[in-house]
Amino acid sequence: MPMILQHWNNTKISTAVILILFSTAFFITCTRSSSNKTEPKAEYSAHIRTKKKNLYATEGARVKIQFNLKNTGTNPWHSKDKHPCLFSYHLQNKNGETIQYDNRRFTLPGKVIPGQNIDLPLTLRIPIKAGDYILEFDLLREGAAWFKDSGSKTSEISLHVKEIKWPDEQNKNSLEYGKYTHFSSSVEEINQLYKLIRLTLEQNKVEFKGRSGRVYGFSPGKDYPQIWLRDANTIIPASRYFYDLPYLSSWLEEHLYFQEENGALQDWIDATGQSDKNTTETDQEASAVQAAFQVYQLTGSDWLEKKVKGQRIIDRLEAALNYILCNRFHKELGLITGAHTADWGDVDLIDKDQEAVYVDEKTHWTADIYDQAMFFKSCKELAEMFSPLNEKDKTEYWRKQADSSRQNTNKLLWQEEKGFYKMHLHLDSLQHNFDEDDIFALGGNTIAMLSGLADDEKCRKIITTSLQRQKQFGVSTISGTLLPPYPENIFRHPLLDSPYEYQNGAQWDWFGGRMVYAMFENGYSLKAREKLLEIIKKNTVNRGFFEWDDRKGKGRGSDVFCGSAGSMSKAVVEGYFGIKLKNDSLSIEPKLKTDSGKIHIYQPSNDIFVAYEYSFDSDKNIITLKYNSNFSRKGAVKILIPQLILKNESIRPTILSIRKDGQDLIFQTDLNNEDVFVTIRTDFDNHTLEISIQSPDYSLPKE
Repeated sequence: MPMILQHWNNTKISTAVILILFSTAFFITCTRSSSNKTEPKAEYSAHIRTKKKNLYATEGARVKIQFNLKNTGTNPWHSKDKHPCLFSYHLQNKNGETIQYDNRRFTLPGKVIPGQNIDLPLTLRIPIKAGDYILEFDLLREGAAWFKDSGSKTSEISLHVKEIKWPDEQNKNSLEYGKYTHFSSSVEEINQLYKLIRLTLEQNKVEFKGRSGRVYGFSPGKDYPQIWLRDANTIIPASRYFYDLPYLSSWLEEHLYFQEENGALQDWIDATGQSDKNTTETDQEASAVQAAFQVYQLTGSDWLEKKVKGQRIIDRLEAALNYILCNRFHKELGLITGAHTADWGDVDLIDKDQEAVYVDEKTHWTADIYDQAMFFKSCKELAEMFSPLNEKDKTEYWRKQADSSRQNTNKLLWQEEKGFYKMHLHLDSLQHNFDEDDIFALGGNTIAMLSGLADDEKCRKIITTSLQRQKQFGVSTISGTLLPPYPENIFRHPLLDSPYEYQNGAQWDWFGGRMVYAMFENGYSLKAREKLLEIIKKNTVNRGFFEWDDRKGKGRGSDVFCGSAGSMSKAVVEGYFGIKLKNDSLSIEPKLKTDSGKIHIYQPSNDIFVAYEYSFDSDKNIITLKYNSNFSRKGAVKILIPQLILKNESIRPTILSIRKDGQDLIFQTDLNNEDVFVTIRTDFDNHTLEISIQSPDYSLPKE
């Protein structure tokens, strides 16, 4: 190759190398310059870490998870801001499709500045339906946005939920004798309620060595490890179907062991031998009598003569009511007295700390409808318990006390123009600058209905008011306790100082369940069913019974609240399914209408079972009821008949025939407000009823 050509080629190669090096340097420079111009950080962003990637649990369980959260945004987090920063999750199915977008919110331990790491332990409420799920965890600014909306990454955990198979339910579809309780319905919410009741009872079981012997019972909820008397009384309508006699009676015997010389009873007792009494209340003694009456109805009168510290149970119960008459009775008015609280509550107006549950020199006194109804009911029941013991004088005395209580209460507390009982009369000079008498108190008015203090017409008006107030004040279920609530800062305690908090107007299924039962009992079964399902849907979303819920239905207070399980059990077993079982009587009163359902209940305390299967053939308009029990006496079967519709108006249906095991029967037709029933007398030894309803040109309403 010539020298000049070689030089030119070398020059061309050198130039190319220079160009390449220059280009590379320019690219690196530009890249470095570009990397220095990073995208601005989001105002709200987080790095969410947890060691849990797969979570295994049983239906309805509570599982603890530890998270580490780093603030990777530019703004601090605080759970007390106008739009508080909270931690939560979305529940998805295994395919990533959202099942429940909004779930429980978890507050942060304090202010979290940008760049800061925090550990956040939390307890997760597992769904009550078995299956595979995905939990997508994220932070949010409540009322504004989720962090992921700004590009923040979420954290996912795979959740595998295993079905709980209770050992006593192996033959749960049988109509034969079996030592188990189970119910199911064509309405899925009813099936979910069964799980909630069982899980709640099981998580609250208490057992310890007490002063009276071995004590068995139930705590009210997660935040209350003691056995509270008023709560335990309301748990029996559920526990009676799953647990033996010691769980129904031993805790009450222990409470009676703590009874004071003047007859007063404590609010709570615990495994360490401690006890206490919220003296603002006047319902502990009445609650003890009512709990004892439930045990008596299951076992008979022998238990009442059992001795606690040398004194019969029945005598201790009488001493308890005499304490009320001696210490909490206004002789001129003939009414029971108590501190100024919110309906059935135990927090007074004045104090803003723990002293709010104790009577002192600052206490304002009232006579409220809740205390009157509780006392009236306990007087009636004490009289009924004295009767089989052939103590006629005491039977008559407590009946007269009940009659006097009814007369005075209806005279002084009933408001005919409003259609419900006023919450209370003031017994001192305290005056409010608002119409306190317009506050509908769910607790007192409901107990007035269930106790028999309110007659049929009063019950009708109270139920109507309850339905109207729920709609008027936008409460998600019938469980709203004070409608309207007390205004801001009337109560000084921080739990009640705002409307719709705690006992000041929040939702309590503890009483809402009893209102639903009252609606079933008073002939409003269609509306009762609707309100029952509203409550169950709320609790299914919350995955359990909370002590109370806010106005919109979000769970608050103690978890797995046992009193609500008892009240809802009564609404379903005795209301919806209509099984009324005592030691000496039985009636079956299904209120399923066009639903189908099956129930098998067993009471370990007296070894009695009752089972039935109910269905409705909408093509032939025939109700079929198959039932069986080892109850030895005759009783009643009382079946709610679906209303027929003609030109959008309900009409009374015509019952063509009732056949029992293929044979025609004589029957009775009854009307109770909106409900139509047919009733027969029968034994309970494995029979089939068929009820034919005339409906040539009519259609049945969709419920």
